[in-house]
Amino acid sequence: MKKNKFKTLTLALAAAMLAGVGQSALAHTRLEMPTVTEGVRVTNNVTIGHGCGEKAIIGTSVVFPDGIDSTITVGGQPHNGPLTDFVANWGPNVQPLQTRAVFDFVDEKQGPTGNVVGFWSGGGSGMPAHMNAFVPFRVSATNIEPTSCAKSVKFFVSIADICEISGVDALRSGEGEAGAVANLWTHNNLGTPYDRVSTTDDGPASLTITRDVTKNPLPGSCGEGVDVEVRPSAAQINRDMPIKFNSQQVWPQ
Repeated sequence: MKKNKFKTLTLALAAAMLAGVGQSALAHTRLEMPTVTEGVRVTNNVTIGHGCGEKAIIGTSVVFPDGIDSTITVGGQPHNGPLTDFVANWGPNVQPLQTRAVFDFVDEKQGPTGNVVGFWSGGGSGMPAHMNAFVPFRVSATNIEPTSCAKSVKFFVSIADICEISGVDALRSGEGEAGAVANLWTHNNLGTPYDRVSTTDDGPASLTITRDVTKNPLPGSCGEGVDVEVRPSAAQINRDMPIKFNSQQVWPQ
């Protein structure tokens, strides 16, 4: 009898610990599928984890590195060449999908070349602070350059979950997720008004493209291959993070 009670207590504690892990994983805004195989078109979601304290999320702004003036590292070391050294077709790869499940409006963000570099969604009832929400988008088939040694390419995705329409200065005040005007899931060291206030660079979501070594094997000289990471420039974040509606900037004001 005591043995059965002990077993029941152990299972209950294990379940509680797993629940805590799940809640922690949902705390940050991330992509539902953070890793995809090259050459495959996928439908994905931005997963919003919570509001700003008790404030609801009324909109979100999402920016992918454009690959033009992005910072590229290979195995942690700076790479001075272009992104095309590792990715054959990065450009018009991201496309938002229309839905009114959470927000009433959605639109794409276009970079200077006309490629979609992100999207925004907002309006409507939004997401209550204690809930989670999906904002859907599509990623077209992305191909790793066959002659490269890249076994994976990780794109860091900057996201702002907005709880109040405010000026840009207000983004630097408040208590972050505990009740500020926005939750900034962004880099902490670019030098922009949208930088996350954090001692570590733990903010951005990420999308990793993994090499299909069956269809696209590594060149023999590559050994085990290298991991490539792509971060946006400060100039791109300053240009692409704001939300424009009918050609007018509505956030930040």
